[in-house]
Amino acid sequence: MATLILIRHGQSLGNAERRFTHGPDEPLTEQGREEAHAAGRRVAAHYRPVALYASPFDRALETARIIGARIALEPEIVEDLREQFFGELHGKPYDAFTGLAEASAGTRWERRPPGGETLIEVARRAGPALDAIARRHAGQAVVVVSHGGVMAALRGHALRDLESEPEVSGNAGGYVLTHGAAGYEGPLEIGEA
Repeated sequence: MATLILIRHGQSLGNAERRFTHGPDEPLTEQGREEAHAAGRRVAAHYRPVALYASPFDRALETARIIGARIALEPEIVEDLREQFFGELHGKPYDAFTGLAEASAGTRWERRPPGGETLIEVARRAGPALDAIARRHAGQAVVVVSHGGVMAALRGHALRDLESEPEVSGNAGGYVLTHGAAGYEGPLEIGEA
């Protein structure tokens, strides 16, 4: 059974400014670096991961490198773990989506930012990447560092639930999934599995 420790990147400048960012070059804040160090300590205290995977975007990659320094692993980039594409909302405040959501039909999973990706599309992109990691690491623990919406989509993919309200982890927060012959189980808090 694979143990998948999924962690959201630490606070980025866009998070601190409460705006949508889908670009690759959004840095962590000092608080985000501290959060990444704390996540690394949590992982090291409870697991012995054999691999570390990350989104190619700077905020996730920096978080992964900080965690990796604690567990003696270098991150391997997985393109399909990249941030949800927010289209015309890029750079706009989070409140901009609220008005769009109120005006659109469908669940949060189905709502498309103008010119962007739905969470269902993110799950279809990132889910197979998670499946491949799980198959590659049967009987091992691995860390996967990504983004809030991507992690919500991965949770929905793993639990086969793209209807319930998506759960977005806080910065440098996360959850653990296990994967075996019967599929995914969890999610559990980090340290419980």
